[in-house]
Amino acid sequence: MKLAYFLLCSVCCMPLLAMPVTPERSALLPLGTVLPLTSQMQQVQQQLLQQPDNISHRLHLAQLYLQGARKPGFDNWFHQAQALLRDVTPGAAERQLYALLQADIAQQQHQFDAALQILQQVLAREPAHLNANLMAARIYLAQDNTAAAQQACARLWRELFLFSACSYEVAGRRGNVAQSYSALQQLYQQQPSLTLALDIWLRGILAEQAEMLNKPQQALQWLAPVLEHAPVSLWLKWADLTLQHGDAQQVYTKLAPLQQRYGLSDGLLLRLALSERATKRGSQFIEQLQPRIALRLARGDTDHAGDMVHYFLRVQPDAKAALHWAQLNYASAKEPDDARLLQLAEQALQQAKEQ
Repeated sequence: MKLAYFLLCSVCCMPLLAMPVTPERSALLPLGTVLPLTSQMQQVQQQLLQQPDNISHRLHLAQLYLQGARKPGFDNWFHQAQALLRDVTPGAAERQLYALLQADIAQQQHQFDAALQILQQVLAREPAHLNANLMAARIYLAQDNTAAAQQACARLWRELFLFSACSYEVAGRRGNVAQSYSALQQLYQQQPSLTLALDIWLRGILAEQAEMLNKPQQALQWLAPVLEHAPVSLWLKWADLTLQHGDAQQVYTKLAPLQQRYGLSDGLLLRLALSERATKRGSQFIEQLQPRIALRLARGDTDHAGDMVHYFLRVQPDAKAALHWAQLNYASAKEPDDARLLQLAEQALQQAKEQ
């Protein structure tokens, strides 16, 4: 199965299909310096320096940046990828990859309609394109358009594993969670040699469906073996489930070193702050989070509005603000977690009114 592109579980985590990018230990740099590149990235970067007009090298490096950008603390690599793609005019040989990279960036910014328009151009030339259909299916799911998602899955029929996993995820979103979860477990057991990227993808779907069936411990068991290589979306899911399970110490132990080494995005820093408070370790990370939230409020930044909902529900309770951001978030993304956040915000506001 030769794919250049693949999806990992959340609409904001749809990287190119390759092994998730992990910095080599020898490449780790002291705190405060640039993020460490892998040896593969260094090699492609050197090739690009030698041939600065080589579009293939430029796209390849952007692809690697986007893969790595999913890891906790490496968010800035999205901007590196954007910079590499700026003012690029791809030739016929590079057109498909260039379009997929642009669609990836658009969906990461929750510009779902723009991403779908790009993907439709790819599919017009190659209707059965695996990567484009997988990405389209995930975006349609984020928009709660299960009919269109299933149509995208159906175009994967030549690859039975991808077709099945994609279709079972859609079926779960349509309400057939118990049947889909059972079928996905069987499908997983029949795959003795999945690549790491495919393993993470399938485990992410299984974890989501386990949680939907009120089996949080099973969800954690699906995530734990691949967490080190997982995208931010699965780290967020793992952190929330672990906090709900009452193990704030584990969340703190895993996230604090990442924050100190690389710096975390707002969503993960928020979970770290919650674990810090739950373990009575002071307010260092809450104090780091607060100016970020203030800046987002001042700018009216609506990207990843779910972070703001969590903040006003869990860190600094403000039911009215939580509902405002939950509505903004749900207008953009309609994943199960987004619907749950909206429900929690509505409940919080109702409880505030009754007091």
